[in-house]
Amino acid sequence: MSYKFGLILSMVFVVMFLLLGGDMMCLSAAYSYLDSHSISIGYLIAKSGRVDEDYISYLEDVYKVRFESISPTEPSIGDVVEYTIYRYYHPLIMASHDVKLTASRTTVIGYYG
Repeated sequence: MSYKFGLILSMVFVVMFLLLGGDMMCLSAAYSYLDSHSISIGYLIAKSGRVDEDYISYLEDVYKVRFESISPTEPSIGDVVEYTIYRYYHPLIMASHDVKLTASRTTVIGYYG
């Protein structure tokens, strides 16, 4: 009888560790996705040279991310633009609330032009 209880209890722990491992893999994939998009967005900002509201909303729609901060808001050629983008990730068992993944990058306006 006790071995059945031990087997059931150990299966609960095995399932929890499998879910945690799956959660960590999904979190890593979501951050890699955000990182690759942040690099693409930096290239587009550097090439176009604009960070106005219309262009930022266009980038948010295309890449499914949100901009947290951009400085400076009206750059000229040669200026360094710092920006932070984020997305939310809903974990399986790591947390009961959504996790905010952020990526901060810099780019030089006109570098790829």
